[in-house]
Amino acid sequence: MKQRVIGILTILFVTTLMLVAVYVLKVLSSIDLYEMTNVVNVVIPIDKVRYEEGGLLRKSDFKVFYGNSSDRRYYSVIEKNLRILDQDSYEVLNDFEIENLLPNDCNISRCIQHRIPFSNIPSVFSKGLIGIEDYRFLDHFGIDIKSIIRAIIYDIKAGAFVQGGSTLTQQIVKNLFFTNEKSLERKLKEAIVAIYLELKYDKTTILQTYFNEVFWGGIGGIRFKGLEAAARGYFNKGIVDLSPYEASILIAMLKGPHYYHPIKHTNRLQERSDFIFKKLVKLNLYAYQDGWSSNDWDKFKDSLSKRVSTSYHEAIYLSQRKEVKNKYLYFNTVINSKKVLKDVGIEDFSVKVSMERAGDRDLYYSRFERSVERAMTEERHQIGSTIKPLLYWQFFKYGYSPETQVSVAPIPLDLISGRWSPSESHKVEQERVSVDRALRESLNRPIVRIARDIGFEILEKDLEALFPDLKKPLGQYPAQLLGAVELSLTELHNVYRKFINSDCNGDSKGSIINILSNPKMTTIKRRVDKYLENQNFFGKTGTTNKGFDNWFVAYSGDTLYVTWAGVDGRRDNKKELKTYGSNTAFLIFQDTFKFLGKRISILDCK
Repeated sequence: MKQRVIGILTILFVTTLMLVAVYVLKVLSSIDLYEMTNVVNVVIPIDKVRYEEGGLLRKSDFKVFYGNSSDRRYYSVIEKNLRILDQDSYEVLNDFEIENLLPNDCNISRCIQHRIPFSNIPSVFSKGLIGIEDYRFLDHFGIDIKSIIRAIIYDIKAGAFVQGGSTLTQQIVKNLFFTNEKSLERKLKEAIVAIYLELKYDKTTILQTYFNEVFWGGIGGIRFKGLEAAARGYFNKGIVDLSPYEASILIAMLKGPHYYHPIKHTNRLQERSDFIFKKLVKLNLYAYQDGWSSNDWDKFKDSLSKRVSTSYHEAIYLSQRKEVKNKYLYFNTVINSKKVLKDVGIEDFSVKVSMERAGDRDLYYSRFERSVERAMTEERHQIGSTIKPLLYWQFFKYGYSPETQVSVAPIPLDLISGRWSPSESHKVEQERVSVDRALRESLNRPIVRIARDIGFEILEKDLEALFPDLKKPLGQYPAQLLGAVELSLTELHNVYRKFINSDCNGDSKGSIINILSNPKMTTIKRRVDKYLENQNFFGKTGTTNKGFDNWFVAYSGDTLYVTWAGVDGRRDNKKELKTYGSNTAFLIFQDTFKFLGKRISILDCK
């Protein structure tokens, strides 16, 4: 009888072991263990951003950009290469380079992550994290039995899941493989995978993974994943430059990044940070030093609020994407677009930019919730007066030149739809003007008169190649010559690229680019500031559809910059806008290029 009982118990025990083994294998096979391999192997590629003697940099923008690069020579770079011009700008004294923005490793929308090797993580973080979150981390095997028992007792007393008893390893498992669901099954799976990871990886690798993969809250609609991204997002500097107290602030936030939000709940975060810092000093994990004063906390909160209001976090997030080639140009574009959008203050007002530098083209669209590709390639807008340089490009093929005199008298045309006559935005005293003046002042009547003299039918064939949806016959739709033609942003960019290549190669009589290269003589003369008014760059504004479509096309010799600013939604419920290419799209270009740290004083097609 005794042997029979032992036999039955043995069978039950073996069966239980087999069932447990099957369950463990099922749990392990249900998760992507390659994910752990991917996060363990950390590689940080480095490229450079170049700045040129004579260029300008906005202090605040450059500081934020530098704070999110992999370069650590900030003060030495400023001392050697920059001169303070005024409260918010530097002049570049020498050509110099800095390391570019850190790459973004996060594959989630509107999230920033910078994976770093454990050797780059200062000991104050590993000591602080273990001292606060998992004091027996170096001794347990993935789960902490004492913490689990303590948590069970608290949960029984509370009648709910109050304490989890999770180790750092379990927290990694939850972040990488599971959700925040509070259930016994999820905790069991979490424990199984945690033990597996402890068997497979050493403690250093597990700590590295924790610091790289845990979410640290977010600012300005951008989430921070991992310690390095959190340090740069909250303090605008890498973890190696943080003080022990700043490290305590980041460790304090782990308990609940939203509950301890540095802007919304500053007092809570301050109290917890003080508690953690003092505890770590008491445990001899941190050397004693002063914490932060109330004034330090006020400055911290103010600096974060300012970065949110100026869209710095979004600008960094967008510029860090792998597909963005000209990161500082892109970063400046985002900042200045957001500033113009804020000043306009009109619902559905948006910005699209296509920027091509050294053969690399980047696209920016201010509406992150909509498809960038569709907005840039499929959605078309009337191009307004940006069409005029393209038309003169065609006119010059028929013998016209910058010196040709053209009448500015009214030119009524009898159309099937009725009599039509173009008007001018300003009065011209002379009866005739030169073509170059007509182009600089963006006059309408000379355009229509020259087109009629060449022949609408003849010109129509030339324009079909540039404007695929051209209405025909052109003679019945002459308003198209004044910009009532629709192109997408990329289509207009492509047309201008062809035009620039042709004009720079001297394929026409007289350079249209040169005619429009003096900003003091074109339609932006009342908007250009004192710095850019002495620079040479091609530029043409465009305004149409009652201000719903505003353009500025610019070429600086090495960069083609096409900007659209306008209403990107319903227009039938809006009155005429007081927006123009000169006070929206051009201002984005102006502030972007003014503080790009590049020289643009010599316009050279080469």
